[in-house]
Amino acid sequence: MNIRPTLLIMLSILTLGSSIISQAGQQTESHSAITHAVQQFLESQDEINKHKKFTIDVGRLDSRLSLSACEQALETYLAPGSKLRGRTSVGVRCSAPKPWAVYIPATINLISTAYKTSRHLARGHIIQEQDIESAEYNISSLNYGYFAEKAGLIGKQTRRRLKQGHIITPNQIIEPLMVKRGEKVALIAKSSSFSIKMKGEAMMNGAQGDRIRVKNMSSKRIIEGTVTQNNEVTVNN
Repeated sequence: MNIRPTLLIMLSILTLGSSIISQAGQQTESHSAITHAVQQFLESQDEINKHKKFTIDVGRLDSRLSLSACEQALETYLAPGSKLRGRTSVGVRCSAPKPWAVYIPATINLISTAYKTSRHLARGHIIQEQDIESAEYNISSLNYGYFAEKAGLIGKQTRRRLKQGHIITPNQIIEPLMVKRGEKVALIAKSSSFSIKMKGEAMMNGAQGDRIRVKNMSSKRIIEGTVTQNNEVTVNN
């Protein structure tokens, strides 16, 4: 048996196999290129960059997934229904030569200032500056919102009792009541040429700017006006 030709044939097969594997490698899109495109896409979003700090963790593709190499720049987009916070999903698409699309999971942690209570607050309490303090939080998990500025809290009224250290959300505060149902109020009737002040009785609770019903104590008529100050309702003619 001639061993030399046999070795040459085996070497040829190995070389050919290596060439085939190399070509196959060139024809598939790199998983790292896909995840890098997702990372770049998320890092470029203004909604993310407006926060002081953030972290982005892009998930991995299944190692068994083989996608054709893309001859154009990869297209990236936010998956339908996804948000730029918390757990999300980014689409990556190739148009040519063989179209394909995949969705890559990612986790976005946004670190920002949020205000919390500095002490226990009773229901109906009017929030003052000493009642709140700021801290940095991962706001991605604050599904009910938060306050990044104290100006949005000062002077507002609590809907319910809030414990110390509680992050305040928009649904936990209201504009303070300036008029309460059953209270006597000043009823101001205004026009371009005159202003008349009468006594009235509030038929509803009302914060500044609210439209409420008031009974005119003289005529007993029920009229509607706007709360303008504490215990004052204005009717414009």
